[in-house]
Amino acid sequence: MKIILTCLVCALCLGVLVRLDVTMLSGQAQAFFQETVAPVLHVDTTGSKLRNLFVPVLADSEVDTTGNRWDKVAVSTGMDTETAFSCETGSEETETTTEAVTVASDGDAETAETMVQPLSIPAGITYSMEQLNNYDFLVGNCYTIDSSTNVTAEELAADTLLSEDLHIDPASGEYKVLIYHTHGSETFADSRPGVIEDTVIGLGDELTRILEEDYGIPVYHDRTVYDVVDGVEDRSLAYDYASDGIDAILQQYPSIEVVLDIHRDGVREDVRLVRDIDGVPTAQIMFLNGMSRTNENGEIDYLYNPYRQENLAFSLQMHLAGKELYGDLMRRIYVRGYCFNLNKMPRSSLIEVGAQTNTVAEAKNAMVPLGAILYKVLIAQE
Repeated sequence: MKIILTCLVCALCLGVLVRLDVTMLSGQAQAFFQETVAPVLHVDTTGSKLRNLFVPVLADSEVDTTGNRWDKVAVSTGMDTETAFSCETGSEETETTTEAVTVASDGDAETAETMVQPLSIPAGITYSMEQLNNYDFLVGNCYTIDSSTNVTAEELAADTLLSEDLHIDPASGEYKVLIYHTHGSETFADSRPGVIEDTVIGLGDELTRILEEDYGIPVYHDRTVYDVVDGVEDRSLAYDYASDGIDAILQQYPSIEVVLDIHRDGVREDVRLVRDIDGVPTAQIMFLNGMSRTNENGEIDYLYNPYRQENLAFSLQMHLAGKELYGDLMRRIYVRGYCFNLNKMPRSSLIEVGAQTNTVAEAKNAMVPLGAILYKVLIAQE
């Protein structure tokens, strides 16, 4: 066992490809590789047993003799590769609003690399319905539930959430999607001061273009900066201002069926939420659900959300579509106790794209996969 591990370490240092026949190992060693090493490596199976391990090292992607890209290989084990590649252990700042003035601290918060471009990460992560209908598996692989709230097993019944029909018909040519930004002043590591295209509003511009030009989905993009009042950043009432703005737009354009609030996250300065997608550095994507319920006070009547279950279905369907298409580009769905204006529509979502440590280009690059995810859930008949 020690010799094998030493050889693997040497191979990693030299940047070479390793092929290991696991059946040659002892039972204990096989179990170690199955449970610990396999989830982060390319796995070749014979029947249901792990057989060969391949280590793609120091390369964005490799192509085998059959033409299969290694960054498109499904992970067949139960471990979330997001955890396997993690080196973040601290808390992570998320949305801070008038609804929740305390930033949650959660040791299980999202994982990320620190200032280092990752190796090529397997994409095409899929789960069976048996796995998804297991509450512990579903939460362990797809969710981070903030300690301030809770979600019941009945609310996260995967068969119910995944059977929700969220398709829309864009054929009329009328607006179908509203994109807005509660925190429109959010910027990135290299954003130019005063350039609105370098903020999250610039992400909305790019997503609007992609949805309209590539997928034929008419989009209304609200470029209002709701968190700046009289030229001064003020997020204390941003969700209230945004709520009024959304209501006015939905009243003017009743054809809208999808409401997307695009943000960027806030993390430690040594954290980079970035993945390599087909050679392009791309900011990771996270969907957020608000339960309008806290452990301390129970259901929050003044933030009642009649679409809570539909919101949960929308985020899970998008998350799993993203996992299938782009693997660990997707961060776990983050669930908090408040509303975040997700009570406007059944197809409402708050989307975090990267964080303040990402570049503008990385964040805008993420609009391509996000557009594909939205198309798959909203339009594609599959």
